[in-house]
Amino acid sequence: MQLLDSKSLLAKLMATENLVVEQRKVQTAMFDVKSRVLTIPQLDKSISGYLYDLFVGHEVGHALYTPLDGLMRARDEKISQAVTNVVEDSRIERKIKNKYPGLRGSFVKAYKELLEKDFFETQGVDLNTMPFLDRMNLFCKGGPAQGINFTPFEKSLVEMVESTETYDDVIRVSKLVEQYAKQEKEEQRQRMLEEGVMDENDDFDEEEFEDDDGQFDYDQDFDGEESESKEDGDDVDQGGDSDDEESEDDTKDEKSPSGTSGGQQGDNDETEIRSLTDENYKKNESKLFAKDDSSYYYGNIPDVDLNQAIMDYKKVFATYKESTKHIPLRTEKFQKFRKETSKVVSYMVKEFELRKNADQMKRASVAKTGELNMNKVFSYKFNDDIFKKMTIVPDGKSHGLVMFLDWSGSMSGHLENTMKQLITLVMFCKKVNIPFDVYAFTSESPESYSKRDIKTGDIMMKPFHLLNIFSSRMSAVEFTYAANVMVDISTSRYSYCRLFAMGGTPLNEAIIAAMKVVPEFQKKYKLQVVNTVFLTDGEGHRLSSVYDSYETQMEWRSGAAKTLIIRDPVTKHQEIVEDWSNTKNTAAFIKLLKARTHCNILGFYVLSGREFSRAAYILLPRAANVDAMKVQFRKDKSMVITNAGFDEYYLLRSEGLDVDEETELVVKENATTRGLVSAFSKYTKNRLNNRVVLNRFIGMIS
Repeated sequence: MQLLDSKSLLAKLMATENLVVEQRKVQTAMFDVKSRVLTIPQLDKSISGYLYDLFVGHEVGHALYTPLDGLMRARDEKISQAVTNVVEDSRIERKIKNKYPGLRGSFVKAYKELLEKDFFETQGVDLNTMPFLDRMNLFCKGGPAQGINFTPFEKSLVEMVESTETYDDVIRVSKLVEQYAKQEKEEQRQRMLEEGVMDENDDFDEEEFEDDDGQFDYDQDFDGEESESKEDGDDVDQGGDSDDEESEDDTKDEKSPSGTSGGQQGDNDETEIRSLTDENYKKNESKLFAKDDSSYYYGNIPDVDLNQAIMDYKKVFATYKESTKHIPLRTEKFQKFRKETSKVVSYMVKEFELRKNADQMKRASVAKTGELNMNKVFSYKFNDDIFKKMTIVPDGKSHGLVMFLDWSGSMSGHLENTMKQLITLVMFCKKVNIPFDVYAFTSESPESYSKRDIKTGDIMMKPFHLLNIFSSRMSAVEFTYAANVMVDISTSRYSYCRLFAMGGTPLNEAIIAAMKVVPEFQKKYKLQVVNTVFLTDGEGHRLSSVYDSYETQMEWRSGAAKTLIIRDPVTKHQEIVEDWSNTKNTAAFIKLLKARTHCNILGFYVLSGREFSRAAYILLPRAANVDAMKVQFRKDKSMVITNAGFDEYYLLRSEGLDVDEETELVVKENATTRGLVSAFSKYTKNRLNNRVVLNRFIGMIS
C-alpha cells in the first residue's frame, strides 16, 4: 500500500496536471476527459515502486498527450496499430520524462526489471535477429545497454521516432516505419522461399524472422516528403531490387479492404505488421495486477458551507439569553475563577514576553550604518570600527489560535475542568493580542448542518454544528458574559438552552470544516502561523461512506477486504485507511488538514486514570509496556502520543485538570532570601502546571 502514498512523485504529478489516478478492478486503463480521472487496473501490492511509477507515469503520459481521436486517425490512415503503439509509447514516455525528470530513473530501473522478469519474452533470444519494429521497441524502452544493432537507415528511423513531438509526427513516422517493416518482412519471406524453408502456400511466421545484414535503400527524407528518384529510376515505394509492378501490388495490398484497417491485429493478412515484444508485454501485464480479492474505493473531502455550519458567537449567546431570560445567570463560581486565573495569566504573560524577547535578541544582528561615530573618529589611525552601528531585531512570526471543543454527552464529566483550562487559554491570548476563535462541535444542535449538495464520490458526513463560543472579536463585555455562561453550563452540567444539548462526537466533521475555517482565519488576520487545537474525550464518528449516485453507497467496514483512500480535491493529497479503527480514520483527516493548511495541529484527549488502558490499546504500539505507562500517566497527568497524525497529541488525565486545586506555599523556618525565591518559584510552577493546555500552547508559539 505504500505505493499509493500521497508523498510519491506520481501524486505530485497528478496535482500539477489536475489529474486523479484511481486503481479499480478493470482490465485496462481508462481516462475520463471531463472528470480528469485516470482509472488503472488495480496493481499488486508486491510490485516495486519503480514499476508503479512506470505504469502510472505511462498512462498519465497517454492521458496528457495522446489525442482522443488518435486511434481513429491511425485507422483512417490504414496504419498498423502495432506500429503506432510503439511509436506513440516512445513519444509519450519521452515527453513525460522531460516534463518530470524525476521519473527517468524510475523508468530505467522499471524496464530493467521487466526485461529481467522476461515480460517481453526475449530471454535466450538474440535481440539482433528480431524484426526492426521489435528491436526499436526494446531500444526505446530499455536503452542502448541491451546491445541492439541497427543499420544506418534503421538508425535514422529510430532517430525520427525519438524526435516526434506531436501526434501528427507519430502518424508521419509510423507510415515510414510500417513501409520499411513490410518490405523487410517481404524480403525475408522471399529469401526463405528461395532457400526452400517455406513454399508459396505457407503463412509467414514472424517468430522465425531473422535479421538481414543488408541495408534497405529508401528514397524518402526524414520529413516524409518525396525525394528525387534514383539514377536507376526506382519508385520511392520500392526497396532493394523490386520493380514497379511489385511496388504497385504492395500499395494495393496496403490499401486493400481485406487488410487490417485501423491497426487491428490478428487477421490472416500476411503483410500485417506485428510487434511480438509489445504483444508479449500486454499478455504478461496482468502479472502486475492484484491477485487477491482486495479492492480500493475512493472518497473525496466534501466542501462545507461555513455560513450554514457555523453559528457566530453573537447569535449563540443571543439565543442563550432569550432561552434563559427567566433564569438568573449564576456568577459566583465564575467570579472566583476569574480572580484566581487572572493572576496566573498575568504572570504567564510576563514569562512569555521575556521568553519572546530573549528569542528575538538571540536572532538579532548588528550592522554598520555607514554613518561616522564622531566619538570614535579620533581613533581612526588604529581602529577601523569608527561607524555607528544598528541592532536589527527580526520580528517573530504572527500566531493565531483556532480551537475545536468536543461537546458530546461523554464530555459532561470532564467539562468543568476542561472549560476552565480553555478560558485560561483565551484570556492569555487576549492579553498578548493573539487572534483566536473557539468552536464547540456538536451533533445535537437544532440547527445542525447537513450537506445537501453532495457530489458523487464525496465522503458522507453526519449532521453537525460549530458553535462559536469565544472569539477575539468579542468586546470585553461580550467575553465576560460568554465566559460566565460557559462556566455556569459546565459546572451545572445542564443547560436550559437546547442549543447546548450534548450528543455524539462529530470530530471528523469538525476536522473537515477546519479545512476551510483555518485558511479563512489566517487570511482575515494576515497570520503566518495558525495553531489548531482539538480537544475531545473520545473517538469521533467514523466517516467511511462514499456517495454514489449510480450505485448503492459504498461503505468501508472491518473485514470487507476494502481499502478506503481519502482524497482532498484541493491539494490532490490522499491518505490510505486500511485499519478499521476510528482513530486511524481521524488520523487520515488530520494529515489532510495539515497538507491543506500547513498549520500546527495540537490534540488533547481527556480521560480518567481508569480509562487509560482502553486508550492505550487503541493508540499505543502493541509492544508498549502499558502497565508502566499507566503509572507514569497517573504521576505526570499527561502523555504524548506521536502516531495519531497530530504534531503533538496529549493524553490528559482529567483528574489533573483542576485549575482550582489548592497549592500551598511551603517556606522553611529561618529561610534565606534565596530559599524564599526558590519556594515561591516552586509554588508558581505548580500552579502553572495545572494549566496544561495553556502551557503546551505557549511552548508551541514561543
